[in-house]
Amino acid sequence: MALKDRKNVKILIVDDDVILLDLLKQMLYDFNLRMATNGMEAVEKFKSFEPDIVLMDIVMPVIDGIEATKEILRINKEAKVIAITAYERQRGMEMIRAGAVGILEKPFRKKDLIELINNYI
Repeated sequence: MALKDRKNVKILIVDDDVILLDLLKQMLYDFNLRMATNGMEAVEKFKSFEPDIVLMDIVMPVIDGIEATKEILRINKEAKVIAITAYERQRGMEMIRAGAVGILEKPFRKKDLIELINNYI
């Protein structure tokens, strides 16, 4: 996908680790981005931003990624949520059962992240 086209792709990034949020923001600078630091904020931003893809951490305060994913899919059953987690084996399948379309395991490379995003846009 050409760089100029990426600005039309809306991505909501959800993680309570502000350092990781900043890193993802740098990696995905050429996309249209919004950030959330917990599941409740993610659901609210999903409603107003209507992203093409949601990159969702699992372990977060207020509402975890599993419950946030379920709520987002109640709002839009076509939503594409990708789990980003260091707990792929333990929690990744819970995210898939909740409706996530894929899992990206931490740590990851920019190339893997972009490839996964491109698979769903």
